[in-house]
Amino acid sequence: MKETLAVVDIGTTKISITVAKIDNGVNILYLNKFLSSGLKKGKIIDMEAFTSSIKKAIQTTEESLSTKLKRVIVCFSIPDIKGIYSNAAVKIKRKTITYEDVSSVIELATAVQMPSDREIIHILPIEFIVDGSNGIKDPIGMKGLRLETKVYIVTTSSSHIQNIKGCFERLGIEVEEMVLQAISSSEAVLTEHDREVGTLIVDFGGGTTDIALFYEGYIRHIESFGIGSNHITNDLTVGLKIPFKEAERIKTQFGVALPDINFGDIKFSDAQEVEIMGLDRQPLRVPLRVIKEIVYPRLEEIFEILKKQIDSFSEYLNINSVVITGGGAQLKGFIHLAESFLSIPVRVGKPDTGIVELCSEMGWNDEKIFEEIDSFSPDFSSVLGGVIYTIRAKHSKVEQSQSFISLIDRFTSWIKGLIKI
Repeated sequence: MKETLAVVDIGTTKISITVAKIDNGVNILYLNKFLSSGLKKGKIIDMEAFTSSIKKAIQTTEESLSTKLKRVIVCFSIPDIKGIYSNAAVKIKRKTITYEDVSSVIELATAVQMPSDREIIHILPIEFIVDGSNGIKDPIGMKGLRLETKVYIVTTSSSHIQNIKGCFERLGIEVEEMVLQAISSSEAVLTEHDREVGTLIVDFGGGTTDIALFYEGYIRHIESFGIGSNHITNDLTVGLKIPFKEAERIKTQFGVALPDINFGDIKFSDAQEVEIMGLDRQPLRVPLRVIKEIVYPRLEEIFEILKKQIDSFSEYLNINSVVITGGGAQLKGFIHLAESFLSIPVRVGKPDTGIVELCSEMGWNDEKIFEEIDSFSPDFSSVLGGVIYTIRAKHSKVEQSQSFISLIDRFTSWIKGLIKI
């Protein structure tokens, strides 16, 4: 597989872009992030500002690489995401399951009525069932009388998708694929073992928090919430009456400011005072206790959302760990507090995990990328995950044209075509 991929990750506070050359390995030609504008909680509220920020990011990338970007994969998030399960069953015509049998059962499972204002983004496999035996990934060639399938269909607002595509079209760029950030991030930070044992990935961004639950190898639930680390910054801005930029500095420097926890050579205590810059540009001294009192209610709100989700899943799925990624995952003390609040092992997810696993799958021994991956921070998980997602999808189409993945791709396109008619 030889190709150059460009991935743009659209967030409320930042736009990340990577350009990667794929040729018996992954060569990251460019990786950078830019300020995002025109979005609130993942939704476009100012089309001109949004287009302007995309244009600036694209132009800077093109100037750095001395090339024009013609096609991009776009990763995005929006709270208006809905997922539904769909099942279907067919009789096996020749007692041996063929491509046509699988094609028929998927067509039935995906032939669901969809409102005109909704667009299908992903059709995700759950399982095949042959004569009551479940958990089958690829049934072609198996003997049986009855074939069933279960898929998870993810939809979002059609207008939001069209607005994003329209923005890139203005710049003369084709959007090749739209990928939810929860999915692209999961490609970057989860191992195959994580997907099997039950793992909740949390992409903690600036304006949204996206979750995806994996169990027994498949995504079982996707959701996005209109709350992120930017809300902590806003709370500090209002509570301390300081500029937004200064509030962002305090959030980054002190994080959740847990007492009696060492961060390097720094030990925080409630009595400690920190110097901040007020609206009148005059320095102020504020006890750390005051910062905690502002930050904690917002953190508790976020953790309550996650805990509620975990409790609702635990009735039928085992969740053995939580992996947090995105820019918010880098806040000092955040992981420690999350683990104590959720009572489940929590770790930071970095994109080196997915890149190493991808290279292993493809048989690539790419020394250059292995030297680089330690420098990839969690806020690049989604954009780098978009590269991994695309490589796997393209490889599946070329090498495994009869596979379940290629079937899912085929019927996703088929349903989208029906909706447009």
